[in-house]
Amino acid sequence: MEFYREACIDCIRYLGYNSIEEFDKLTIPDYELLMEGVAYRRTDQEYWAARVAWLSMSAQAKKKAGKSYRPVYKKFKQFFDIEKALKEVESRLKRARDRRK
Repeated sequence: MEFYREACIDCIRYLGYNSIEEFDKLTIPDYELLMEGVAYRRTDQEYWAARVAWLSMSAQAKKKAGKSYRPVYKKFKQFFDIEKALKEVESRLKRARDRRK
């Protein structure tokens, strides 16, 4: 019953469902696939937010190096590693799938 409740709340919260009737038509594999998509979408949103922050920061952030200043991050990947973030999503999804087995 707890899975049903959490899954229904997820659908309302993340997928825009407006009724329990909509949720009841969803199969568990479909739900899992949709929630996987939500996790990837959130990672993409984080990436773009970090990218905007990077562009803003890169124009301003400096670190003292001797008598001069240099950028704190030389590469965007030091600021936000999309591959690492996606692996974390995959790991979370795998753990969630394993818990349901």
